[in-house]
Amino acid sequence: MHTLGSTFIPEGIHAGGLRYHGMAPLMSHIVALGLAQPRSEHQLGCFAAGLTFARVEGILPAPEANHAVKAAIDEALKCKESGESKVILFNLCGHGHFDMQAYIDYQAGNLVNTEYSSEEVAMALAGLPSVG
Repeated sequence: MHTLGSTFIPEGIHAGGLRYHGMAPLMSHIVALGLAQPRSEHQLGCFAAGLTFARVEGILPAPEANHAVKAAIDEALKCKESGESKVILFNLCGHGHFDMQAYIDYQAGNLVNTEYSSEEVAMALAGLPSVG
C-alpha cells in the first residue's frame, strides 16, 4: 500500500478532503499493475474545476472529488486540442453541500496552494517499515 505513514501530518487544506495521505490497497495494486497513474493537483485548480462542473452538470462536487473532476477536464481538453476521441471515466464520490464554506473561501480568495517539500516526503518515507 502506498502511504506516507501515520506520523505524516498534511496541511489542513480544503481540497484534500479528509487529508488521507495514502492510497487504498486496491488502488495501490492497480497502480502497481500499471493500469492507472496517480497524479496530484493543487486545491485552487480543483475548486475551479468543481465550479465548472457545477455550472455544466448542476452538481456541486465535494472538494475531495474535485481532484478527479480536474483530471477529467484536463484530459478532455487534451483530447480537444489533439483531436483525439477518448472515453474519460472518473468517479464523482460525493456532493459539496456540507462544504459550502470551502467554496465561499475559494471564491473570496482565502485559499492558497500548498506544496510539500521533497525533504518532508523523504522524512515521512524514511520512518516507514520495510515490507516485501
